[in-house]
Amino acid sequence: MRPTGRGILVIITVILMFFSVLLQLSGKNEEDSQNKTPEEKKSDDIIIETETKELYISLYNHWNKRLETLTLEDYLIGVVAGEMPASYGMEALKAQAVAARTLAVYQMPAYGGKGCSQHENADVCSSFAHCQEWITQNQMRKNWGSDFDEYFRRIQQAVEETRGEIMTYEGRPIEVFYHSTSNGRTEDVSEVFSNSLPYYSSVESYGDENTSRFEGKVTLTNQKFADIFYSKYGIKLNPKKLSSQIKINGYTKSGRIKEITVGGKKLRATEFRLLYGLNSTDITFEFGDDTITMKTKGFGHGVGMSQAGANYMAGQGYTYKDILKHYYTGVLISRY
Repeated sequence: MRPTGRGILVIITVILMFFSVLLQLSGKNEEDSQNKTPEEKKSDDIIIETETKELYISLYNHWNKRLETLTLEDYLIGVVAGEMPASYGMEALKAQAVAARTLAVYQMPAYGGKGCSQHENADVCSSFAHCQEWITQNQMRKNWGSDFDEYFRRIQQAVEETRGEIMTYEGRPIEVFYHSTSNGRTEDVSEVFSNSLPYYSSVESYGDENTSRFEGKVTLTNQKFADIFYSKYGIKLNPKKLSSQIKINGYTKSGRIKEITVGGKKLRATEFRLLYGLNSTDITFEFGDDTITMKTKGFGHGVGMSQAGANYMAGQGYTYKDILKHYYTGVLISRY
């Protein structure tokens, strides 16, 4: 049945009213955008999609020496439990979840990564010394005892409330580094890993000085110090004259040692730290009659997010996005 002339007029009127409403809404959105503060406009840059597909990750589990397939979100529960104290503030746990998720996605071949270089067909492994730590629920129970139910719930919440979120720079997942405790300032990535990345710079880190890992020391006899050095480099040191055989050549912007000369051999401080099992490269030396004491500040390589600093920021009311954007400059929080 064809519409009458009057019917056609009604249809045209309805269509015109519809487009009028669209124009009004468009104008209102533009006006709202112009009235936003810089902080509000900055939040618009965060890319959040409404749906996230379930990803699966291939994990080499060093606990049972097997390759396993897990959902990425289930895998992250074991990572956050292994990498950060479960008693830390919720926003710090969320920041850890996003950092850990980003590291995993960055390594996945499906996103252009190379996987775990130590284990064939694995995206990641469960070793903190190579990829990032991952622990089983049995290990969580041993670590937490009667607090297991509460701590497991908190970590589940941190993972679930950041589900799918990663850090990106220019549209790609970033290469993630994080550490336990800063010396009060983070280290530039090029000082440790020899490659410069635009989202890493040396930034202030607060609250680290209040933690048990902020200060450390290693004391050795002069002879033991000399023996360790000889076993690595074949250079004999005079145990009675160590103070004259150790020279600091320079410091990084964060106050850590950059390069050190021992017995005439120049070393990067990162290499020296590993040789003597020191907590960081922020090192001061004290020479006794027959001993050498190496005092350190901070715990870890110092690059990226300080977990202790993140916990302090969480306690000061900062969100996990605030924390991440403080330690990783210029990144966006996106969904994979």
